[in-house]
Amino acid sequence: MIEPRTLRLQRAMASLVLDEDEAALEADPGRVARRQELSSADQGSFRDQSPGMLTYRELARMSLIDPLEDMFPVLKALLGEQGLWDACIQAFLDARVVRSCHYRDIAPAFLGWLVATGWGQERWPFLLELAHAELLEVLVTRFPDAEPLQGLHVEPGPADLVVLDPATQVVSYAHAVHRVSEAAPIPEARPTHLLAYRDCAGEARLKELTPATSALLVLAQTMPLAQAAEALNLPSLSPALDLLCDLRRAGAIAGFQSPT
Repeated sequence: MIEPRTLRLQRAMASLVLDEDEAALEADPGRVARRQELSSADQGSFRDQSPGMLTYRELARMSLIDPLEDMFPVLKALLGEQGLWDACIQAFLDARVVRSCHYRDIAPAFLGWLVATGWGQERWPFLLELAHAELLEVLVTRFPDAEPLQGLHVEPGPADLVVLDPATQVVSYAHAVHRVSEAAPIPEARPTHLLAYRDCAGEARLKELTPATSALLVLAQTMPLAQAAEALNLPSLSPALDLLCDLRRAGAIAGFQSPT
């Protein structure tokens, strides 16, 4: 169990890094210690070490903010045009939702915060989809490697199930967020279905799918291909089988599984 003084000290250090008003910290370096009711000696240490404390604040904030700027460049461009990127990041820091000590977990925590709070989504209905799409390619690229799945074959049949590569994701959005750029960050409002996968060279790829193909890839993971095609009223399974072969060769599909 953490001792009360240690816990108050940790909270003071968190405030030192995460609080917005740096000018107030510069004017009164002991304020974060005083607000946590630390001893006079601890408050004096914060004041005496203020140059080092403020340097630590700068470096620690950079370690939190830089991964977000790297992983969400289009979102940063969108909000930056309105002067709101810094406000968004500060609201995220104020929420104190980062619990992991790993840099890789900062961006997912930011996305989770957007989901939980709805920040900016009344003004920009596509904002959450845009953030998700930007992070999606990174997560697919970094998905842990695993041993090849056993018991699969390379040619699909009507009775088979589709087994996606573990890194592959099928996603659907209400906006064409994969078409945006930093220069043009506002997406077209149209239903969009994407396949995010790693190719055979390990590079992340996005492939736009038709609604029927997207639905087939989802359904055929749990029901035979012929049954899934029937549920979707597909006139013929043959074109779908050819596409599935192409996707397996591309690396998106691990293979096909016969019914047990």
